[in-house]
Amino acid sequence: MTFSMHAGWPGVVRGAFAAMLLAVAGMAADPAGAEIISREDKLRGITMTREECAAKPQTLWVNVYDQDFCVRYYLSTAGGEGSRPVIILNGDANGPIDGKRWEWKDPSGVKDTDTDKLVGLADSFSKWARTTAIYIGRIGVDGTSGSHLSRKTLVEVNLMDMVLDALRQRYQFGGFHLVGQSGGGRLVFGLAEMRRDVGCLVSTSGGIVTRATRSRTDDPGKTYFDITGNVRFLAQNRDLRIIVLSDPEDRQVPAATRQTPMVDRLRQEGHAVLHLSVETTDPKRHGALRAYGPVAMGGCVRQKSDDEIAQAIDKVVRKKAEINQRRQDEAREASRTASE
Repeated sequence: MTFSMHAGWPGVVRGAFAAMLLAVAGMAADPAGAEIISREDKLRGITMTREECAAKPQTLWVNVYDQDFCVRYYLSTAGGEGSRPVIILNGDANGPIDGKRWEWKDPSGVKDTDTDKLVGLADSFSKWARTTAIYIGRIGVDGTSGSHLSRKTLVEVNLMDMVLDALRQRYQFGGFHLVGQSGGGRLVFGLAEMRRDVGCLVSTSGGIVTRATRSRTDDPGKTYFDITGNVRFLAQNRDLRIIVLSDPEDRQVPAATRQTPMVDRLRQEGHAVLHLSVETTDPKRHGALRAYGPVAMGGCVRQKSDDEIAQAIDKVVRKKAEINQRRQDEAREASRTASE
Protein backbone atom coordinates (compact mmCIF):
# COMPACT_ATOMS: atom_id res chain seq x y z
CA MET A 1 0.00 0.00 0.00
CA THR A 2 2.18 2.80 -1.28
CA PHE A 3 1.28 6.36 -2.11
CA SER A 4 3.31 9.35 -3.23
CA MET A 5 2.40 12.60 -4.92
CA HIS A 6 4.13 15.92 -5.28
CA ALA A 7 2.30 18.75 -3.53
CA GLY A 8 0.44 21.06 -5.86
CA TRP A 9 0.33 18.77 -8.90
CA PRO A 10 -2.99 19.43 -10.64
CA GLY A 11 -5.17 16.83 -12.25
CA VAL A 12 -4.36 13.94 -9.90
CA VAL A 13 -6.92 11.15 -10.08
CA ARG A 14 -7.83 10.51 -6.44
CA GLY A 15 -10.34 7.72 -6.99
CA ALA A 16 -7.54 5.31 -7.81
CA PHE A 17 -6.58 5.22 -4.14
CA ALA A 18 -10.04 4.28 -2.81
CA ALA A 19 -9.16 0.58 -2.52
CA MET A 20 -6.11 1.41 -0.41
CA LEU A 21 -8.22 3.33 2.06
CA LEU A 22 -10.59 0.43 2.71
CA ALA A 23 -7.87 -1.21 4.76
CA VAL A 24 -6.91 2.06 6.39
CA ALA A 25 -10.50 2.86 7.36
CA GLY A 26 -10.82 -0.38 9.27
CA MET A 27 -8.46 0.68 12.05
CA ALA A 28 -9.46 1.75 15.56
CA ALA A 29 -11.85 4.73 15.79
CA ASP A 30 -12.62 4.82 19.51
CA PRO A 31 -12.29 8.09 21.48
CA ALA A 32 -8.75 8.90 22.54
CA GLY A 33 -7.76 8.66 26.19
CA ALA A 34 -5.26 10.79 28.07
CA GLU A 35 -1.64 9.95 27.35
CA ILE A 36 1.80 11.54 27.76
CA ILE A 37 4.00 11.68 24.65
CA SER A 38 7.56 11.80 26.00
CA ARG A 39 10.11 14.34 24.81
CA GLU A 40 12.49 11.46 24.11
CA ASP A 41 10.04 9.92 21.63
CA LYS A 42 9.47 13.30 19.99
CA LEU A 43 13.21 13.84 19.54
CA ARG A 44 14.29 10.42 18.31
CA GLY A 45 11.14 9.68 16.32
CA ILE A 46 8.18 7.46 17.13
CA THR A 47 8.14 3.87 15.90
CA MET A 48 5.11 1.62 15.95
CA THR A 49 3.97 -1.70 14.49
CA ARG A 50 0.64 -2.09 12.78
CA GLU A 51 -0.62 -4.13 15.75
CA GLU A 52 0.47 -1.47 18.24
CA CYS A 53 -1.22 1.17 16.10
CA ALA A 54 -4.48 -0.77 15.95
CA ALA A 55 -4.51 -1.08 19.75
CA LYS A 56 -4.55 2.69 20.20
CA PRO A 57 -7.68 4.86 19.91
CA GLN A 58 -8.34 7.02 16.86
CA THR A 59 -5.50 5.90 14.62
CA LEU A 60 -4.87 5.41 10.90
CA TRP A 61 -2.27 3.11 9.33
CA VAL A 62 -0.93 4.73 6.17
CA ASN A 63 1.89 3.94 3.75
CA VAL A 64 3.54 6.87 1.94
CA TYR A 65 6.73 6.68 -0.14
CA ASP A 66 7.12 3.03 0.94
CA GLN A 67 7.07 4.02 4.62
CA ASP A 68 4.44 2.90 7.13
CA PHE A 69 2.98 5.44 9.54
CA CYS A 70 0.58 5.25 12.45
CA VAL A 71 -1.25 8.58 12.53
CA ARG A 72 -3.01 9.67 15.72
CA TYR A 73 -5.93 12.06 15.68
CA TYR A 74 -8.12 13.60 18.37
CA LEU A 75 -11.75 14.18 17.41
CA SER A 76 -14.13 16.52 19.24
CA THR A 77 -17.83 17.22 18.88
CA ALA A 78 -17.92 19.51 21.93
CA GLY A 79 -19.58 22.27 19.91
CA GLY A 80 -21.61 20.16 17.50
CA GLU A 81 -21.26 17.74 14.63
CA GLY A 82 -21.00 18.28 10.90
CA SER A 83 -20.11 16.59 7.63
CA ARG A 84 -17.19 18.98 7.00
CA PRO A 85 -14.95 19.03 10.08
CA VAL A 86 -12.26 21.50 11.05
CA ILE A 87 -8.81 19.91 10.71
CA ILE A 88 -6.16 21.35 13.06
CA LEU A 89 -2.45 21.15 12.25
CA ASN A 90 -0.19 22.58 14.92
CA GLY A 91 3.15 24.32 14.49
CA ASP A 92 6.59 22.75 14.23
CA ALA A 93 7.98 21.10 17.37
CA ASN A 94 11.47 20.46 18.78
CA GLY A 95 13.02 23.75 17.63
CA PRO A 96 15.19 24.42 14.56
CA ILE A 97 16.91 21.74 12.47
CA ASP A 98 20.59 21.63 11.57
CA GLY A 99 20.19 21.22 7.81
CA LYS A 100 23.72 19.91 7.25
CA ARG A 101 23.69 17.24 9.94
CA TRP A 102 19.92 16.73 9.78
CA GLU A 103 19.52 16.76 13.54
CA TRP A 104 18.06 19.03 16.20
CA LYS A 105 20.11 22.15 16.93
CA ASP A 106 19.04 22.68 20.53
CA PRO A 107 16.42 20.30 21.96
CA SER A 108 16.79 21.58 25.53
CA GLY A 109 13.39 23.24 25.52
CA VAL A 110 11.42 20.21 24.30
CA LYS A 111 8.85 18.95 26.80
CA ASP A 112 6.45 16.05 27.13
CA THR A 113 3.04 16.44 25.49
CA ASP A 114 -0.19 15.73 27.36
CA THR A 115 -2.76 14.56 24.81
CA ASP A 116 -5.53 16.09 26.95
CA LYS A 117 -4.26 19.47 25.72
CA LEU A 118 -4.64 18.32 22.11
CA VAL A 119 -8.21 17.28 22.83
CA GLY A 120 -8.72 20.68 24.45
CA LEU A 121 -7.60 22.40 21.25
CA ALA A 122 -10.04 20.31 19.24
CA ASP A 123 -12.79 21.18 21.74
CA SER A 124 -12.06 24.90 21.34
CA PHE A 125 -12.34 24.79 17.55
CA SER A 126 -15.46 22.64 17.73
CA LYS A 127 -17.16 25.15 20.02
CA TRP A 128 -16.23 28.18 17.92
CA ALA A 129 -17.18 26.55 14.62
CA ARG A 130 -20.11 24.58 16.06
CA THR A 131 -19.09 21.47 14.19
CA THR A 132 -16.73 18.49 14.40
CA ALA A 133 -13.06 19.34 14.90
CA ILE A 134 -10.10 16.98 14.53
CA TYR A 135 -6.57 17.62 15.77
CA ILE A 136 -4.15 15.51 13.69
CA GLY A 137 -0.75 14.67 15.13
CA ARG A 138 1.96 15.78 12.74
CA ILE A 139 4.76 13.45 11.71
CA GLY A 140 6.84 12.25 14.67
CA VAL A 141 4.94 14.16 17.38
CA ASP A 142 1.61 14.10 19.24
CA GLY A 143 1.47 10.30 18.91
CA THR A 144 2.02 10.03 15.15
CA SER A 145 4.94 7.84 14.16
CA GLY A 146 7.95 8.84 12.08
CA SER A 147 10.59 11.53 12.60
CA HIS A 148 9.63 15.16 13.00
CA LEU A 149 12.83 16.00 11.14
CA SER A 150 10.66 15.28 8.07
CA ARG A 151 8.24 18.08 8.89
CA LYS A 152 7.03 20.19 5.94
CA THR A 153 8.55 17.73 3.47
CA LEU A 154 6.96 15.86 0.59
CA VAL A 155 6.53 12.91 2.93
CA GLU A 156 4.55 14.89 5.49
CA VAL A 157 2.28 16.78 3.11
CA ASN A 158 1.43 13.59 1.22
CA LEU A 159 0.92 11.75 4.51
CA MET A 160 -1.55 14.39 5.69
CA ASP A 161 -3.31 14.34 2.32
CA MET A 162 -3.85 10.59 2.52
CA VAL A 163 -5.00 10.89 6.14
CA LEU A 164 -7.73 13.28 5.02
CA ASP A 165 -8.84 10.73 2.42
CA ALA A 166 -8.96 8.03 5.10
CA LEU A 167 -10.93 10.23 7.49
CA ARG A 168 -13.33 11.13 4.72
CA GLN A 169 -14.00 7.47 4.04
CA ARG A 170 -14.16 6.41 7.69
CA TYR A 171 -16.69 9.05 8.73
CA GLN A 172 -18.30 9.77 5.36
CA PHE A 173 -17.25 13.41 5.53
CA GLY A 174 -18.12 15.64 2.59
CA GLY A 175 -14.95 17.73 2.86
CA PHE A 176 -12.85 19.71 5.32
CA HIS A 177 -11.91 23.08 6.73
CA LEU A 178 -8.18 23.48 7.42
CA VAL A 179 -6.43 25.56 10.06
CA GLY A 180 -2.71 25.60 10.77
CA GLN A 181 -0.29 27.47 13.00
CA SER A 182 3.25 28.34 11.82
CA GLY A 183 4.56 25.18 10.11
CA GLY A 184 1.02 23.84 10.15
CA GLY A 185 -0.03 27.10 8.51
CA ARG A 186 2.16 26.14 5.57
CA LEU A 187 0.87 22.58 5.48
CA VAL A 188 -2.74 23.71 5.09
CA PHE A 189 -1.77 25.69 1.99
CA GLY A 190 0.01 22.66 0.58
CA LEU A 191 -3.05 20.49 1.18
CA ALA A 192 -5.39 23.07 -0.33
CA GLU A 193 -3.29 22.99 -3.51
CA MET A 194 -3.73 19.23 -3.69
CA ARG A 195 -7.43 19.00 -2.90
CA ARG A 196 -10.78 20.40 -4.01
CA ASP A 197 -12.83 19.53 -0.93
CA VAL A 198 -11.59 22.35 1.34
CA GLY A 199 -14.03 25.09 2.32
CA CYS A 200 -12.20 27.38 4.75
CA LEU A 201 -8.42 27.74 5.09
CA VAL A 202 -7.01 29.64 8.06
CA SER A 203 -3.25 30.13 8.45
CA THR A 204 -1.88 31.82 11.58
CA SER A 205 1.78 32.90 11.64
CA GLY A 206 2.26 30.55 8.72
CA GLY A 207 5.65 30.03 7.09
CA ILE A 208 3.84 29.98 3.76
CA VAL A 209 6.56 31.20 1.42
CA THR A 210 9.51 28.81 1.21
CA ARG A 211 13.08 30.04 1.54
CA ALA A 212 14.66 27.47 -0.76
CA THR A 213 13.26 26.63 -4.20
CA ARG A 214 15.44 23.63 -5.00
CA SER A 215 16.20 20.51 -3.01
CA ARG A 216 19.73 19.14 -2.70
CA THR A 217 18.55 15.59 -2.13
CA ASP A 218 16.34 12.97 -3.74
CA ASP A 219 15.02 11.93 -0.33
CA PRO A 220 11.33 13.01 -0.08
CA GLY A 221 11.73 13.02 3.71
CA LYS A 222 14.32 15.80 3.37
CA THR A 223 12.72 17.67 0.47
CA TYR A 224 10.53 20.61 1.45
CA PHE A 225 7.39 21.07 -0.60
CA ASP A 226 6.95 24.38 -2.41
CA ILE A 227 3.63 26.20 -2.57
CA THR A 228 4.58 29.32 -4.49
CA GLY A 229 5.06 27.54 -7.82
CA ASN A 230 1.38 26.61 -8.04
CA VAL A 231 -0.34 29.74 -6.78
CA ARG A 232 -2.39 30.01 -9.95
CA PHE A 233 -3.76 26.49 -9.48
CA LEU A 234 -4.68 27.32 -5.88
CA ALA A 235 -6.28 30.62 -6.88
CA GLN A 236 -8.54 28.87 -9.38
CA ASN A 237 -10.45 27.23 -6.53
CA ARG A 238 -13.13 29.88 -6.09
CA ASP A 239 -14.95 27.79 -3.49
CA LEU A 240 -11.99 28.10 -1.12
CA ARG A 241 -12.10 30.93 1.42
CA ILE A 242 -8.66 31.94 2.67
CA ILE A 243 -7.89 33.82 5.88
CA VAL A 244 -4.32 34.70 6.88
CA LEU A 245 -3.51 36.07 10.33
CA SER A 246 -0.17 37.79 10.89
CA ASP A 247 1.65 39.73 13.56
CA PRO A 248 3.63 42.49 11.76
CA GLU A 249 6.37 42.14 14.40
CA ASP A 250 6.62 38.34 14.24
CA ARG A 251 10.29 37.58 15.05
CA GLN A 252 10.16 33.92 14.12
CA VAL A 253 8.23 33.89 10.83
CA PRO A 254 8.27 37.47 9.49
CA ALA A 255 4.97 38.41 7.91
CA ALA A 256 6.60 40.68 5.32
CA THR A 257 8.55 37.83 3.72
CA ARG A 258 6.67 34.65 4.66
CA GLN A 259 2.97 35.57 4.47
CA THR A 260 2.31 38.86 2.67
CA PRO A 261 3.94 37.76 -0.64
CA MET A 262 1.56 34.78 -0.88
CA VAL A 263 -1.43 36.98 -0.10
CA ASP A 264 -0.35 39.44 -2.78
CA ARG A 265 0.16 36.66 -5.36
CA LEU A 266 -3.26 35.18 -4.70
CA ARG A 267 -4.91 38.57 -4.99
CA GLN A 268 -3.07 39.22 -8.25
CA GLU A 269 -4.54 35.95 -9.53
CA GLY A 270 -8.01 37.19 -8.62
CA HIS A 271 -8.55 35.24 -5.41
CA ALA A 272 -9.95 37.17 -2.45
CA VAL A 273 -7.93 36.75 0.76
CA LEU A 274 -8.75 38.15 4.18
CA HIS A 275 -5.38 39.17 5.66
CA LEU A 276 -5.58 40.48 9.22
CA SER A 277 -2.77 41.96 11.33
CA VAL A 278 -2.95 41.09 15.02
CA GLU A 279 -0.57 42.31 17.73
CA THR A 280 0.29 39.50 20.12
CA THR A 281 2.07 39.59 23.46
CA ASP A 282 4.45 36.62 23.53
CA PRO A 283 8.20 37.41 23.36
CA LYS A 284 8.60 36.32 19.74
CA ARG A 285 5.22 37.74 18.71
CA HIS A 286 4.53 34.40 17.07
CA GLY A 287 3.03 31.51 19.03
CA ALA A 288 0.26 33.49 20.72
CA LEU A 289 -1.41 34.11 17.37
CA ARG A 290 -2.75 30.55 17.42
CA ALA A 291 -5.34 31.71 19.96
CA TYR A 292 -7.15 33.64 17.23
CA GLY A 293 -7.38 30.67 14.88
CA PRO A 294 -10.61 29.35 16.44
CA VAL A 295 -12.21 32.80 16.14
CA ALA A 296 -11.34 33.14 12.45
CA MET A 297 -12.30 29.57 11.63
CA GLY A 298 -15.54 29.81 13.58
CA GLY A 299 -16.54 32.89 11.62
CA CYS A 300 -15.62 31.31 8.30
CA VAL A 301 -17.49 28.06 8.94
CA ARG A 302 -20.56 30.01 10.05
CA GLN A 303 -20.29 32.11 6.89
CA LYS A 304 -19.68 35.41 8.63
CA SER A 305 -18.53 38.37 6.54
CA ASP A 306 -14.93 39.57 6.52
CA ASP A 307 -15.93 42.57 8.62
CA GLU A 308 -17.68 40.38 11.17
CA ILE A 309 -14.65 38.10 11.49
CA ALA A 310 -12.31 41.10 11.87
CA GLN A 311 -14.58 42.57 14.54
CA ALA A 312 -14.74 39.27 16.43
CA ILE A 313 -10.95 38.99 16.47
CA ASP A 314 -10.60 42.62 17.54
CA LYS A 315 -12.97 41.93 20.41
CA VAL A 316 -10.81 39.02 21.59
CA VAL A 317 -7.67 41.16 21.20
CA ARG A 318 -9.17 43.87 23.43
CA LYS A 319 -10.29 41.30 25.99
CA LYS A 320 -6.82 39.75 26.17
CA ALA A 321 -5.27 43.22 26.50
CA GLU A 322 -7.57 43.98 29.43
CA ILE A 323 -6.66 40.70 31.12
CA ASN A 324 -2.93 41.35 30.62
CA GLN A 325 -3.26 44.87 31.99
CA ARG A 326 -5.16 43.60 35.03
CA ARG A 327 -2.46 41.00 35.70
CA GLN A 328 0.26 43.63 35.42
CA ASP A 329 -1.61 45.92 37.81
CA GLU A 330 -2.08 43.08 40.29
CA ALA A 331 1.61 42.17 40.06
CA ARG A 332 2.65 45.77 40.71
CA GLU A 333 0.27 46.01 43.65
CA ALA A 334 1.58 42.76 45.11
CA SER A 335 5.16 44.00 44.71
CA ARG A 336 4.31 47.31 46.35
CA THR A 337 2.57 45.60 49.27
CA ALA A 338 5.49 43.21 49.79
CA SER A 339 7.97 46.07 49.95
CA GLU A 340 6.04 47.97 52.60
